[in-house]
Amino acid sequence: MTTDLVIGIDLGTSNSLLCLWRNGRSELVPNRFGDFLTPSVVGVDDAGNMLVGQPAKARLQSHPHLTAASFKRHMGSETTVKLGAQSFRAEELSAILLRQLKEDAENALGQPVSCAVITVPAYFNDVQRRAVKTAGELAGLEVKRLLNEPTAASLAFGLLNNQQQKYLTFDLGGGTFDVSIIDMFDGVVEVRSSSGDVFLGGDDFNAAILRWMQQQFPELNQAEGALYASLTQLAERLKCDLTQSSPATAELEWQDKRWQWELSEAKFAEICSELIARLQRPVSQALQDARFTLDQLDHVLLVGGATRMPLIRQTVARLFGRFPRHDLHPDQAVALGAGVQAGMVMEDSAVEDVILTDVMPYSLGVATMREQHGRQEAGFFLPLIERNTFLPVSMEKTLCTAVDNQTLVEVEIYQGEGRRVKDNIQLGDIKLEVPARKAGEVSIDVRFTYTLDGILEVECRTSASDTISRLVIENVPGQMSAEEIQQSLQRLASLKQHPRDRPENRRVLTRCNELYRFLLGEERQQIDAALSAFEQLLETQDVRQIADFRQHLEQMLSRYDNWTQ
Repeated sequence: MTTDLVIGIDLGTSNSLLCLWRNGRSELVPNRFGDFLTPSVVGVDDAGNMLVGQPAKARLQSHPHLTAASFKRHMGSETTVKLGAQSFRAEELSAILLRQLKEDAENALGQPVSCAVITVPAYFNDVQRRAVKTAGELAGLEVKRLLNEPTAASLAFGLLNNQQQKYLTFDLGGGTFDVSIIDMFDGVVEVRSSSGDVFLGGDDFNAAILRWMQQQFPELNQAEGALYASLTQLAERLKCDLTQSSPATAELEWQDKRWQWELSEAKFAEICSELIARLQRPVSQALQDARFTLDQLDHVLLVGGATRMPLIRQTVARLFGRFPRHDLHPDQAVALGAGVQAGMVMEDSAVEDVILTDVMPYSLGVATMREQHGRQEAGFFLPLIERNTFLPVSMEKTLCTAVDNQTLVEVEIYQGEGRRVKDNIQLGDIKLEVPARKAGEVSIDVRFTYTLDGILEVECRTSASDTISRLVIENVPGQMSAEEIQQSLQRLASLKQHPRDRPENRRVLTRCNELYRFLLGEERQQIDAALSAFEQLLETQDVRQIADFRQHLEQMLSRYDNWTQ
């Protein structure tokens, strides 16, 4: 077993979780509040201090301009979110969240943590995956492995039900939807195919309810700021209440006006019909790519908090003609699988016989020319590695020059499923010098190699030369450059500290602990009660209340100034 401790992190759109492989099993690690779920919300308070998790979520409604949620959807893009006077990319917001999760793990385990397995949606593209790695780096973590979320859940389920079986993992979270087909046999967890939609999740069902609420009262269509935040919160509450009973009701009072709504399960299904239809395509795609039929599946496994909705469970039951299974907690399954993978990375003997195979979730290829209507036309996509190919993989194809006397060949590398490259994502290019000859007389061997860690290496060699040109795809559109990462590291390091780490608060904490060791009886109990109250208040990150209580505490401690100094 390796000596470096590796933690598993489910970096979710709505909530994030920590997990650890310990004593032969995957264990959830509580955060500083004693909860397993940490809301994936980041904000700043009125004094400019960073708020993460529950304290930030508590201000979503009252301070929407100072709070950010669902930023995972913008990973790998240049979208920025403004919080007060500062703007943040999704990688930076994720890094702030990951940094707190790292600290929580260190506090719970009593030792430093520097390595992690982080889960990502199966249908995250290469740009988005690298953005997650960047976020880990910004948080001070070495990301040992990116693990697809449905694969993680399948790993946890497979170890729980260690038998030969074929099943489909239906993973609908707060912001993304993934489907994976799993074949488990003889300790092998083999992912046969993956599909999904990175812009479909519980947030979209909330948005559908919000639109319906505004349709009921058109005067709310232009709602913004705190009113819009209140409506959004009510929409989510209606969705959650529908999991318990139908109809669900909501009421809002704002500036001496009152609005009321009643939402039935039937109406909810109607307003979400387009979203339900979008769930079916990835399922069909995954089954087709795995070459499985519904009859071959032993189970359908539900994962993700959004699968709690009765509407989703009914939809899945209709799609597959059977009731789905939910053996694992829908919010915890992915994290538990990340913990298993962490154990595998650490080469723990308890999982040394477990073999996990995964697949390429999207196709990789190059731009080519074709003869169309009697003339050469550029911009067509030629896949070298097709989606759902087992990883790791290395594939080669031979291309030829397209025009007479061509002296330069540009191999453009793309990712996606579009027939034309304009519909795909460009990852990079390699330029090759070739001798001027007739079209087709010079050939170029292009090899793509893709690793389990998500690294793509491209090799090109021409028939006229033994020289090999290589390109490791690391810097792609939308990804932060090395310089931007360094600048972001400096900026994140300069953000105001958590209140518990500020010198004035640490000084009071130290003084209290010294006095606790020194005093006895009732005075010791008073110090203990005051210290507990102060520690609890620090976790709220409410700067004003902390300052008031610290002043009170300092006055209390002043009685003992000459005792232990």
